[in-house]
Amino acid sequence: MTIRTVALLKRRPDITHEQFIERWGQNHAKIFTSLDVTKRNIIRYSQLHVNLQHSKTLNQAGLQVASFDGMVEMEVENLDDFLAIFTDEEFLKIGSPDEDNFLDKTSVQVIVGEAFVKFDRARDV
Repeated sequence: MTIRTVALLKRRPDITHEQFIERWGQNHAKIFTSLDVTKRNIIRYSQLHVNLQHSKTLNQAGLQVASFDGMVEMEVENLDDFLAIFTDEEFLKIGSPDEDNFLDKTSVQVIVGEAFVKFDRARDV
């Protein structure tokens, strides 16, 4: 079974949500997915871009909405593959410095585990 990591991300306080989405979703995604360590170690990489209007609607409906700007999910074979990304020379030279353009690194929160699909409409209906 593969391992999934989810990181909850906040933008730097001096940029807008829209700037965060552009820098992370366009620029950083291209850089990160071009790295050899990414191609070698990651099975799947996906981003969730928070929709502020939808978040507002949910909040007005009485739901507690997390105060993050995005979520990144990475699927890897094992935890060592995930950890190796952050010590990789190319990532440290190119990927990590690019994160400084949009990410508040001190606020990142990570969840790690295994995914168990309990319902899939395409499969179960």
